[in-house]
Amino acid sequence: MLIIALLLLVPLGLRYLACWHMGQLHLRLVRGDEDLRQLQARLTGVREELNGTRRRLRQYQVRGTFIGNDIRRERQHLEALRGLPRTERIAA
Repeated sequence: MLIIALLLLVPLGLRYLACWHMGQLHLRLVRGDEDLRQLQARLTGVREELNGTRRRLRQYQVRGTFIGNDIRRERQHLEALRGLPRTERIAA
C-alpha cells in the first residue's frame, strides 16, 4: 500500500514542483517585458530629443551661413564706400 501511495505521490509532487517553477519563470518573464517596455519608451524619448537637437544644430548652421554671407556682403559694400572720393559719399 505504501508503494502505491509513493507511486502516486512522487509524480504528483514532481508535477507540482515543475508547475510552480514554470509559474516563477513566467513572473520573471512578465517583469522583464515591463522593464523592456519602459526602456524602449526611454530610448524613444532620448532619440526624439537627439533628433530635435540635431535639427536645431542644423538650423543654427544654416542661420550662421546666412549671417556670414550678410556680413561678407556688407563688408564688401563698406570697402566699396571707403574707396569712393569724399564728395560722392552717401550721408549716414
